[in-house]
Amino acid sequence: MSERLAARLLSIPRMKRFVCASFLALSTLGGGARAVPNVTQVIDGVPQVIAPQQLIVSCNPAVLPALCAAALATVGAVVTITGQAAFSLAVLPDGASLQSVLDILRATTAIASADPNRILIGSTTYPQTWHFPAMDAPGDADLLPWGASPIVAVLDTGIAYESDPFGIYVQAPLFSSARFAQGWDFVNGDSHPNDDNGHGTAMASIIAGQGRVPSIDIPYVGPAAGATLMPVKVLDADAQGTEFWLEEGIRYAVRGGAQVINLSLNFARNYVPGAGLRDAIATARAARVVIVGSSGNTAGGRVLYPAAFPDVTAVGALTLDPISGYAMTSYSNSGDALDLAAPGGTPDQDVNGDGLWDGALAQSFPAGSPSEIGWWLFAGTSPAAAHVSAAAAAVIANGASATAVRPLLMSTAANLGASGWDSASGSGRVRARAALDRLDDWYSAPRPVYADAVAALRADGRAAGAVMVTDANGNGLSSAEVHVRWRGAANAAQTATTDWNGIARFTSPAPTSSRKIFLIEVGRVIYRGNAQRPRAVVRSDGGFNSIVVGLSLSLGGSPSSTDGLVIWGYGVSGDSGLGSGTTGSGLGSGTTGSGLGSGTTGSDSGGSGTPSYPLTTGIGACLKPLPLYTYGPLSFSASWNLFGGALLASGYSVRSIDSSWVLTPGAAAIDAAELGNICGLSVGTAESLNSGYFGSGTLYVAGSGSQPPAMGAGDNARFWSEVMNAEGSTAP
Repeated sequence: MSERLAARLLSIPRMKRFVCASFLALSTLGGGARAVPNVTQVIDGVPQVIAPQQLIVSCNPAVLPALCAAALATVGAVVTITGQAAFSLAVLPDGASLQSVLDILRATTAIASADPNRILIGSTTYPQTWHFPAMDAPGDADLLPWGASPIVAVLDTGIAYESDPFGIYVQAPLFSSARFAQGWDFVNGDSHPNDDNGHGTAMASIIAGQGRVPSIDIPYVGPAAGATLMPVKVLDADAQGTEFWLEEGIRYAVRGGAQVINLSLNFARNYVPGAGLRDAIATARAARVVIVGSSGNTAGGRVLYPAAFPDVTAVGALTLDPISGYAMTSYSNSGDALDLAAPGGTPDQDVNGDGLWDGALAQSFPAGSPSEIGWWLFAGTSPAAAHVSAAAAAVIANGASATAVRPLLMSTAANLGASGWDSASGSGRVRARAALDRLDDWYSAPRPVYADAVAALRADGRAAGAVMVTDANGNGLSSAEVHVRWRGAANAAQTATTDWNGIARFTSPAPTSSRKIFLIEVGRVIYRGNAQRPRAVVRSDGGFNSIVVGLSLSLGGSPSSTDGLVIWGYGVSGDSGLGSGTTGSGLGSGTTGSGLGSGTTGSDSGGSGTPSYPLTTGIGACLKPLPLYTYGPLSFSASWNLFGGALLASGYSVRSIDSSWVLTPGAAAIDAAELGNICGLSVGTAESLNSGYFGSGTLYVAGSGSQPPAMGAGDNARFWSEVMNAEGSTAP
């Protein structure tokens, strides 16, 4: 359909501009979803947005269940929901210290993991059919072959998919002929995931809506029209939800046969990946389910979770541009984890001159009034993700395997900048029809690549890093372009190329913090023209043989909380950039001409009025001893073979991988004081770092075969919190 026809449509009186609020509302629609109470509280030393007095726990399968129950009872934790996997939701009595309970449970052998229940939010920040042609889907023809109906799970605020006897909920006209799989409402705990916000309905409309716009009698056909939609409600009436609902929603979708999962939602910047969600992502990976996530709307240089997981296709937002045709939006998060760009739109421009701002057209309703279905404009990385989910469903319906979906869409995308992949726009603008044409040419997906890393403190105050890129058999791959990001005491993105052994070497910039914790993450590898998010690969010879004693000398202060502070970085503040999205918390928006929010990187302290978050005391002990590699000024062999001959200081290297093997591969360099901050008083084991780090021992590959226990620090929440503390994180 033409842009001019869209202009005529959107000029009718019923058209409204839709703004998806990110603020907490205390009232809900009668009979609708309950609002999610939340606070910002310092957990493990970093301010995080959490559901108060809630924690996600899993019992150690190696001990008797009664011991786990006793451990929970000791701290007054009551299990209120037993999850679909090993993870359950527990609630603490009023007045109990959540941090203290987490510390106790993590040091108890009967407990496998304990995490706070963190808050997430729908990532569209603002409410035309240019967006279908923009993704190479004309909007007037079905891309799915006759009879094919892949299941697309929309994990969101629900979908307006059914009408109830009381007239509160009605089916959106675009879904009158759509197929629906049985869904679930994790907000209210029932089998009717109806939408009371409008966000999920809009995303489902973009993915698979089909019908006509009656006022001007033109067709509206989502790229995956004909697909089966599975509504899974994990966000409430305020487009806000919890980590537990999300991980349960992913498991439900996988078990229900979903082939694509759309996640148009994000956590705050300070999110620490919990064990339950990592397990859910691993479950989806094992079931070969394609997960698509929005990169975030905070204009940051790092993709937000859950899109930041390597197994999730991360999508940024593009919009119309008067010179180049299309360009990335100013609000879209970027970084090494960004895979693709798709139509997201911008509310403060009208490039096509139709008298309306550039946005994605969808059916929706005013938040809280689900019976008032109409046509709405949306903009943000949420609709961008929905477009890619639709493209994924289309290529699957035409015969592509799940593992081929992402590389196929990336290899057929149209560049928005320099040729090939870049961190600002990924591989470029997704093109569904081009992907189908390539599929007809007997497309063969590239073989996946893997990465391992090691890091060490240098005598000059910086850190050295080495990354080995391999195939699934552990063979080093030469001439691979490796993109890494330094975090912690130094923050920078760097690129290097692997040598004939498959090793690339890096040196961090000068630190902006006095802390001695440097994390190097391998976010992207480009090998033989294919840009991939590598999974982890590890060789271990089991030679940990020396004793390491860690003692925390940091006493810190007591945890604090701030009522009314919700997800950071959402909302619009006119022409001044993206606002902080806070309510009465005293946090300044900290926006600049570049659109970066408060406390984004380095030592930035945020805007004026930013509260001070004291560092709390550490965990009593590391539940699992960290497998440390020791080095010092005399580690000449390791230095020359791994770090190009740099003079090293004394310290430890630890991999940042997790037991579910779903985190970005990497490693951290720390000293004894940082080990104490992470573990408190603890006893662990270590091995001398040597030149055989990458080449000796048993090979373990993420996503295949058995996985070694306790191979890294990824399961340790305090480790991630200390990295964020070193970055100067002062706002979620």
